Amino acid sequence: MASQGESPPELHVPRPAEAAPADEMAMARTWLVHLRESAIYKVEGLTDEQLRWSPSPTANSLGVIVVHLGYAERLWFRAVFAGEEMDMAWRLHMFELPDGWSVDDVVAFYRAETAAADAVLDRANSFDQPSAGSIRPTTLRWVVLHLIEETARHAGHMDITRELLDGRTGR
Repeated sequence: MASQGESPPELHVPRPAEAAPADEMAMARTWLVHLRESAIYKVEGLTDEQLRWSPSPTANSLGVIVVHLGYAERLWFRAVFAGEEMDMAWRLHMFELPDGWSVDDVVAFYRAETAAADAVLDRANSFDQPSAGSIRPTTLRWVVLHLIEETARHAGHMDITRELLDGRTGR
């Protein structure tokens, strides 16, 4: 257990500065970036075979999780919140790693999706802003907090899977 005054752990992926004041939007976006980069860190250095390995028949591989996170960003920020018109057929493939994709392909897909999500956030005025999409009524606050929760949850899965796969730990 950490004692009072103990320094934060050394991280490969920096997290928001604890002592730096930031408003709600800035802090939430910084945590989202930290979690996104943590997911990417967990697939760095994997072979194509390792990218597809899963610890049990019903578990997702590291590659599948990152693809799913990319699609989750597309769904919640662009389709649900921004109301961006798009063919939604990809929703049937949210838990699939395309044949032939490497770590570089997975990371490029995820970075493209997070950049598109960030563009939506850049245009937002307030966390209280209602969704423009017809899929379901929500607010930007709910969407951002849900994506933080979703990404953190899967990053935890990735921590365990990567340790079982090759012993690599840390974030």
